[in-house]
Amino acid sequence: MDPTARDPHDRPFTLVVCATCRDAADDHVMDVLRRAVRACSHGVMISTGCLDRFLHCRSGRGLYAAVQPCAADRRAVGAVVRLGPIATRADAEAVAAWLRAGMPDDGSLAESLLAAPAPRQVAHLN
Repeated sequence: MDPTARDPHDRPFTLVVCATCRDAADDHVMDVLRRAVRACSHGVMISTGCLDRFLHCRSGRGLYAAVQPCAADRRAVGAVVRLGPIATRADAEAVAAWLRAGMPDDGSLAESLLAAPAPRQVAHLN
């Protein structure tokens, strides 16, 4: 094994979860994500108000979130990945496994779990 290779659990990230649009049915999803973040030595999870200016989240569809790779000092070092809807325990487990693996950009996270940007965030051609 390469001695310079980092354990994926050590890759810092900040996960921001929309807490406004979630409902009681999303509690199991939150629990799975919390456990995944706790398993990563430099993972941080933030619960915030609605992210509708950034994501197209809506109540009753599942949980929406955004994750950004960062340095240990929380300075951003990569692009934000929009997630959602995370509607089922299986969805949450897939996102959790992806986070624990270091958020690889290898297609291991299903396209259905990648959220589209909010309409105001989409570039207009006119």
